Amino acid sequence: MGFNFTDPDIYSLYDQRSSLEQPERKLLVAMLERAILDYVGNDSKQVQAAEDWLFSGENQGNEAYSFNWICEQLDLDSGRTTEIIKAMPKRGTSRVAPWYMKPTPQRSEAAAEAS
Repeated sequence: MGFNFTDPDIYSLYDQRSSLEQPERKLLVAMLERAILDYVGNDSKQVQAAEDWLFSGENQGNEAYSFNWICEQLDLDSGRTTEIIKAMPKRGTSRVAPWYMKPTPQRSEAAAEAS
């Protein structure tokens, strides 16, 4: 068996968008997530570096691995994504991002008993 190099579809293989399962796409998601976690964090140097990378889109254009480029690769609207990130709550003094604090059944029951 083998590839039929006369088949025009074989050349469009690399033009197709990555599926969510591909390692390259997972890497880009991880880069974006790290920047967001740094932005909402409490280390001022990390916050500033993340802010510069996330929100200086007009200076980045679509250079490889820029925020805009990653959004494009992940089929995200960079403007809307920026709005969502800016609206996220900051950690303050906590070491855990606020949205990671998911209620567990034990916490939910304790909250119900307290009220």
